[in-house]
Amino acid sequence: MAATASINAASGAEEAEAIRKSPWLDAWHDPVAGMSCFSSFMCLADLHAEGDHRLIMCDLKKRMRIYKGTTIQWEQKLLDLPCAVQCFYHEVASPPIPTLAVASGHQVFIYRYMRPYLKFTLPPIEVDPAEVDVWNEFKKDSIDARTAFDKLNMARENGTVLSNISIDFLAMEDPEQQAEYGRKVMDNLQQQQTSITCMEVLKQNMDEPTAVSMLVLGTENRMVYILDSSALNIATKVELDAVPTFISVLGLYDVEYRITVACRDGNIYTIKNGQVLSSVIELETQPVGLVRYDKNIYVGCMDNVIHCFHFKGKKNHSIYLPCPISCMNLLQITKARAAKALVVALNNGEVRLYNGKHLITTTKTNDVVTGLKLGTFGREEGSMVLSFKSGALMVKILQRNANLEVSSAAPGPPPEQDIPLDVPKKTKLYVEQTSREREQAIDMHRTFQRDLCKLRLSTARAYVNLLGAGHGPMSSAGGAQVRLNAQVVGMGPQFKVVVRVQNAGVHAIYDVPLMCTTNPNLYRVPKPCFYLPILVPQQVYIVEIPVTCINEIGGTDCVRMFLCSQSSNVPIISAIVNMPISEPPLADNF
Repeated sequence: MAATASINAASGAEEAEAIRKSPWLDAWHDPVAGMSCFSSFMCLADLHAEGDHRLIMCDLKKRMRIYKGTTIQWEQKLLDLPCAVQCFYHEVASPPIPTLAVASGHQVFIYRYMRPYLKFTLPPIEVDPAEVDVWNEFKKDSIDARTAFDKLNMARENGTVLSNISIDFLAMEDPEQQAEYGRKVMDNLQQQQTSITCMEVLKQNMDEPTAVSMLVLGTENRMVYILDSSALNIATKVELDAVPTFISVLGLYDVEYRITVACRDGNIYTIKNGQVLSSVIELETQPVGLVRYDKNIYVGCMDNVIHCFHFKGKKNHSIYLPCPISCMNLLQITKARAAKALVVALNNGEVRLYNGKHLITTTKTNDVVTGLKLGTFGREEGSMVLSFKSGALMVKILQRNANLEVSSAAPGPPPEQDIPLDVPKKTKLYVEQTSREREQAIDMHRTFQRDLCKLRLSTARAYVNLLGAGHGPMSSAGGAQVRLNAQVVGMGPQFKVVVRVQNAGVHAIYDVPLMCTTNPNLYRVPKPCFYLPILVPQQVYIVEIPVTCINEIGGTDCVRMFLCSQSSNVPIISAIVNMPISEPPLADNF
């Protein structure tokens, strides 16, 4: 019983220590809120310029709700399914009242003072002329539904981008159903509407919280639109190679700005001042989150890994997680102190706080987090709003004295350092050996120096013999200094050995033969002997020797090069070339 009580007391102390070290304070939890939102469906803004920030939420049930503290201040039905919500300032006013933008389909609904204000509609997409011709023929009864199906299918195979109407038409297999659908929609093919996939806010000319800002939209037709501050006109449009899914902005529109875009093709593109940069970051899997952290880009992928890249494309590090990522966001504090951290929510209910690649703390929840928003809620700057799959809503506040610079692990040396080493006791032999070394230290040092000199002498003699036999990198036989380098070019079975010969001396050498020998069972050399009439000092001579691999299994061996002398049977210099593994030879060549 005493042991059990001690174990329970120890576990309780550990849990209390973990709770004490957690930087988050539980502010509010509503398990029956009834709204399950994604991160792009939530926004924090001071809607009335009174210093009290509200929480704006949208869900897939076409509802928009505004929380003031823990109470619902305003709720309204939307006309279509939302895809993103943002707050921006369209003008310089006193007091600065923000404008609420809700992206839905191909439209952006603008709200001011919690009332509908205006609507922006994206420009329609031009339908391909080949597709229009097919539908015009079908409308005039020149072709039947089956022929129209075949022509549209052929156009799609040729690379034509079809509209949604034609794609739905090709998905049908029943000819009667195709004819009925074609008669119903053949008059609606005048224009094709796109859809908004993501939305962000870009400051126009001042880096202030209430400065005039602009909306940045990513669409299904692989375009990125930057609207003007009034959200009525398109200021800049950029075309990408894939559909954007996540957008992160940095800078000012009138000065310099960068837009980092993660797309469905698994690549990350960067738009700088309206131009797409050539540097593209290629990911191994599809992105599920994008966060800009100073000059670094954190990308969460479907393989449970967060990759960190420099904004110029160089990879810094990776963070491996135990389960899939549900959402990511950046914690940024600027008023009380300057601090930044990366917050990652996982599918197992964990919310992790990272400073760079170091884990600071882990907060466990009892549900799957679907939406995560960080910012100022009420009057507290470091707030974290969590939306769960069950429809619950949770708000946590960061402690004002929370330490985000170091990890939660205890500082100092590891605990294993306090464990003493098992050093064996001194034996009689060890004591005698140490006493002998102490008494005969001079004689032992002299013996060591004598053996070291003998080793150096034998090494020098072997090197001289190597140079005399012509096997060194440079030969000095006969008073001439010659360098010989060889390089293999090709993948086989046809190789080319490029030999470079240089006379490093001051006198010219005449009538120098260059011999090439190899294993005749593996290689064939058409001309094994080459003559160099003269070797001028400091001049590099290049000789190309063709070598053919005749082994069917692509065996490998070495090729030996000898620069011979007519006055001696010892070569001036030699070289050994290790041949690479050859591709199998073609049977037609032999």
